[in-house]
Amino acid sequence: MVSLTRRIRTTLYELDPLLWVFIVFGSSFLIVFLVSPILFVLVNAFRAPSGGAWYSNFQRIFSAREYVRLETLPGEQFAFAVQLGNETLYVIKGLNYGALVNSLILSLFVTSAATAIGIIMAFILARYSFPGKDFLRILSLVPLFVTPFVNSYVVKILFSEYGPISLVTQSLFGWKLRLDGLVGVALAQIISFYPIVYLNAYSAFLNVDPSTEEQAENLGARGFTLFRSVTFPLALPGIVAGAIIVYIFSLEDVGAPLIFQEWNLMSAQIFRGFMTQTGIVSPESAALGIVMLFIAVMGFLAIRNYVGMRSYAMISRGGRLVSRARPLGPLGKLVVYLIVFPLVLLTAFPQIGVFLLAFNVMPSRGFEINLGSFTLDYFERLFTDPGVFTYIRNTLIYAALSVILAVVVAVMVGYGVSRIRVSWLSNLLDTLATVPIAIPGLVIALGYYYFFTTIFSGTPLDPASIGAFQAWVVLVVSYSVRKLPYVVRSVYAGFQQVHVGLEEAALNLGATRAKVVFGVVLPFILSYIFSGAVLGFIYMATEVSTSITIGNFNPSQAPMTYYMMNVYKGGSPIGVQIAAAMGVLLIFIQLVAMLIVVGVLKQRYAFIGV
Repeated sequence: MVSLTRRIRTTLYELDPLLWVFIVFGSSFLIVFLVSPILFVLVNAFRAPSGGAWYSNFQRIFSAREYVRLETLPGEQFAFAVQLGNETLYVIKGLNYGALVNSLILSLFVTSAATAIGIIMAFILARYSFPGKDFLRILSLVPLFVTPFVNSYVVKILFSEYGPISLVTQSLFGWKLRLDGLVGVALAQIISFYPIVYLNAYSAFLNVDPSTEEQAENLGARGFTLFRSVTFPLALPGIVAGAIIVYIFSLEDVGAPLIFQEWNLMSAQIFRGFMTQTGIVSPESAALGIVMLFIAVMGFLAIRNYVGMRSYAMISRGGRLVSRARPLGPLGKLVVYLIVFPLVLLTAFPQIGVFLLAFNVMPSRGFEINLGSFTLDYFERLFTDPGVFTYIRNTLIYAALSVILAVVVAVMVGYGVSRIRVSWLSNLLDTLATVPIAIPGLVIALGYYYFFTTIFSGTPLDPASIGAFQAWVVLVVSYSVRKLPYVVRSVYAGFQQVHVGLEEAALNLGATRAKVVFGVVLPFILSYIFSGAVLGFIYMATEVSTSITIGNFNPSQAPMTYYMMNVYKGGSPIGVQIAAAMGVLLIFIQLVAMLIVVGVLKQRYAFIGV
C-alpha cells in the first residue's frame, strides 16, 4: 500500500508551475461557483421557521398533503367527460398525489416511455433498410432542436379540443379529446426527450461487435431471443446513458408544467418560490431543491451502478466492418409506414408548429392552417422593437461571454485531466467538470440566489437589491458552469488526440510548459476548442432554469427564454407569435452550429447526452 507521504511527493513531482495554475484556477472556479452554491442551498434548507425544529422544512415536504398524499380527493378522476353543447369532450389530466410523488411518477414514466420509443427507433434504423430510412432518421432528430416553452405550447394545441387529434376523434367517434395537467406535461416531455435515448441507443447498436451476434445465431438464437440475450445487453450502457439524462431533464423541467399550468410538481414549486413580490426565496424552497438534487443524484448513481455491476465485454470494439442492416419484409414495412412514420411525424410537429406560429400560418388560439395569413412581421419586430430586441441582444452577449469563460476553464481542466498521471487528482477534476450535467438547473439557480445574497449582500450582485442587481454577471457565470461539460468533452477529446510524447520531446529540448501548451498543443486542437465553444454557445443560448429564475430579479437584463416564459405563462395570445419567432431564431442558431461542426470542422455533432 502506497503511503500518504509518497502520494504527496508523487503529486508534487508531477506538477510544474503552469499545471499548478491550471489545477488551482480550474478547481477553485468549480468549487466556488458549483460546490459552494449547493452547500448554501443545503445550509438554508435547514433554516427552520420560527419555533420549528431544524428538520422542519423536510418534515413538511415529506408529510404535508400538498407534497405527499397517497389517496385521491373525492370526485377526483384521471379522466372525465364534459358536455359542450351537443358535443362530448373527454379531458385526461391524471391524478394528483402531491408535488413530490407526482414528480417521481412523472420522471419515471417519461424515462420509461422515452426509452422504449428510443430503443425501437434506434433498432429499426440500425438493423433494417427500407425506402425513406434517411428521411425517418432526419425527422427523428427534429425534436432535439430546443425551442423553450413554444414546443410545449404547440403540443397543448395539438391535443386540445381544437386540435387535429380532436378533429380525427370527432369525425370517427363523435367526441373530442383534451390532454391536460400531468398527462399533458408527460406527453410534451416524452416528445422532446425520446431522441436523446434514440441517439445513444443507435450509436450503441452500431457499435455492438457483429461476431457476438453471429455466434449467438450459430447457436440457434433468432429474432427477439437474439435481441434480448445478446444485442440489448451489449447496447445497454449506451441506452442507460440516454435514460439517465432523460430522467434528470424530466425531473427539472419547468417549461411544460408552466404551459399546462401544472403546479403540483417540484420544479414548478421551486420556480414559484422565486416569483415572490419580496424577492426572498424561502428555506422551504431550498429544502425542496435538496430533495430534487437527492432524487436526481440517486437515480443517476443507481442506474450507473446497475450498469457497472454487469459485464459487457465484446471481442472487439468500434464500428462494425460489415453492416448487419437487412431489408424489411412486407409486415415490417407495414409497421414502419403505418405506425412508426406517423408517430415520428407527430413528435416532429411541435417544432414544425413553431414555424407555423412564427409566420402566422397557424393562429395563437385553436388549430387552423391558413397560408393566406403568412407574414414576416413578427420576425421584423424581433429586431425593430427595442422591448423585444433587448432580450435577443442579452442572450447573444451572455452566451458569448459564458463560452469564453467556459473555454478557459475547459482548457485548464481538460489538460489537467489528460496529462496528470495522479489518478485521484485527475478523477477529482474530471468529476467536478462533468457533474453539472447531473445537477438540476433549478438547484443551481437556488444555490446562486443564496450564494450571491449572502456573500455579496447589499452590492449590485445581490439578487435582493431590487433595481440595482446586475443579473448579467450571475447569468454569465451560471451558464459557464451549467454547460461546462459539453465544452470540456470536446476540448478533452482534442487533448487525447495529441500524443504526450510530442510534449515530452519539446520539454526535453528546453521548451517551458507554457510554450509547449500554447505553442505546440493548442494549435493542434483549435478545431476541438472551436467545436466545444459552438456547442456550448447553443446550449447557453437556450438555457431555461437559471434564465427564468435569476432573470426574474432584473427583467431588463433577462435573456430570450425569460421573455418566452412570460408570454406563455400568462396564457395571453399577445406576443405568442413573437416568442415563436424567437424559437425559430434559436432553431436557426442550432442548425448553423450543427453545420459548422459537421461541415466545416468535420467532427461528429454532439447533441445533448450523445
